[in-house]
Amino acid sequence: MASTREQILDATGRLVHLRGFHNTSVDDILRESGVGKGNLYYYFKSKDDLCFAALDRTLERIREEVLEPVFSPGGDPWKQLEAFLDYPVERARKDGCAGGCPLGNLVLEMSDIHEGFRMRLSQAFGQLCSTIEETLGRARAQGTLRIGADTLRLARFIVAGLEGAFMLGKLHRDVEMMRSAIEELKTHLAQYRLG
Repeated sequence: MASTREQILDATGRLVHLRGFHNTSVDDILRESGVGKGNLYYYFKSKDDLCFAALDRTLERIREEVLEPVFSPGGDPWKQLEAFLDYPVERARKDGCAGGCPLGNLVLEMSDIHEGFRMRLSQAFGQLCSTIEETLGRARAQGTLRIGADTLRLARFIVAGLEGAFMLGKLHRDVEMMRSAIEELKTHLAQYRLG
């Protein structure tokens, strides 16, 4: 059974993912979590504090459930990149494309108006780009990445393409549109593969 703090964080993460930060009130979080206001403020000083903690938890889950299993040490870098790009499509099939990317949603909503969120999200996307760049670097070390490929630029392109695919899927509630965009991204990436 989840602790009170975990119940609050779970409810906050779900609501902010689907509704956004500004369209999620503390009362909504209390209703969704089933805890009292005193409990919420015992653990969190403010809505910002709570949402930062929920964001940290989302990042931890992405790392544990997606990044660590997909990018495990010693794996084939090309298979890892393909698995990473397949994961969001599988998730979108389960969710019916509802919600989109929890991080991308917050970037769009908060980065121009809340420096704290912008900085945390910038760091999270920077770490994701670094993971992809390191994976491409392993492909280079194996001799399977096209000579002259800029791994940082390519990593940023992959993240941008993935976020665009999330957005299209969410906008049109169409998994196939999302899948098609990601397949095109894979086709582009394959042009950098040797052997």
